[in-house]
Amino acid sequence: MLEYKHLTPEERAHFVEHGWLRVPGAIKPKFVEEWMSNLWVRLGWDEHDKSTWTEEYLKMPRHREVPAAELCPEAWAKMCEIVGGEDRIDPVRERYHGDQFICNFGKEVQEEKHPSEFTGWHTDNDWYRQFLDSSGNALTIIHCFTDIPPRGGGTALCEDGIKPLCETFYQHPEGLDPPFEKSLYAHCKSSKNFAFIEAKAGDVFITHGLLPHAHSPNYLHYARVIANPHVNLTEPFNLNRPDGDYSLCEQVILRALGRESIPEYKPTRERLAFYPRTAFFKREKVTPELQRMLADAERKGLPPSSVDSVYLKGEKAIEEHERRNGYDKAFGPNGVAQTMKDDAPYVPEAPKHDVLHDKLPAVKVAVAEI
Repeated sequence: MLEYKHLTPEERAHFVEHGWLRVPGAIKPKFVEEWMSNLWVRLGWDEHDKSTWTEEYLKMPRHREVPAAELCPEAWAKMCEIVGGEDRIDPVRERYHGDQFICNFGKEVQEEKHPSEFTGWHTDNDWYRQFLDSSGNALTIIHCFTDIPPRGGGTALCEDGIKPLCETFYQHPEGLDPPFEKSLYAHCKSSKNFAFIEAKAGDVFITHGLLPHAHSPNYLHYARVIANPHVNLTEPFNLNRPDGDYSLCEQVILRALGRESIPEYKPTRERLAFYPRTAFFKREKVTPELQRMLADAERKGLPPSSVDSVYLKGEKAIEEHERRNGYDKAFGPNGVAQTMKDDAPYVPEAPKHDVLHDKLPAVKVAVAEI
């Protein structure tokens, strides 16, 4: 039987019923401080001049990363128990979490909205063919790098959105390839049970991979910053365990379908994993961010080696980073997204995504110098 040393009975019950769990103050403060220290340099904006905040909501690439167990040991221990043990977690894929920030800046004046009016409901799968038992995104993690007060743009969670999603995937044993049709999440418009992320900097939220979520309006017009990695398993969920010893993740799916087991479910197509579709447009920002960080170091009289980025640590470090995040995989059947709102298939001509652009040679020089 599965053992629980880090999750209380109340936490286990909350996760199975609601699909998420909060772990207060789980991120080591040094990572919050260090990774947030150059946010505005990376953006190229003035923190104190909101007229320079040219976007309301954006997603950034990753420069720094550490093992998840080092970043947030208590939260990591709970993640392991939720999925049934650390031995079930992929030893490579997304075992490091980092500073791929998602920023919600909001704006001065905006109309109040009910969650049923939000757009962009989704689950985080853009790198594999989705089946009911897929565990590539067993858990979606929300690392909070700033306080998130009420009305401050915290992620909205659609708790009763899991059931319709599971029903759809059960009805499609052939699997679905991202990007998914927006109709897949249409039920969120009529859902009744919503929750909002409210947090202190350093909090971690562990959510089930099939819990629909969306960004909410930031009515306070400040920088709300989170990061959004995942926990990937080596094997699909087992929804037909003879001993009934299901992980909490598996229990969520069975509960949604009102079943004790699903012996008849069998995928009818091969499983596929590919380059994450939405990573493309985020990683296109790597070079301009590096240029700004290098220029900032120069203004301060610091050498290029003072800039902390995996992209300035040589080819081997970059290759390991890419392997950990699936950037070494071939593009999928529907290509990649060129912008945050782009669902149109686009397959780049080059077989590999080179984010250090030759048109900006200063980055190449910095790599050589370091």
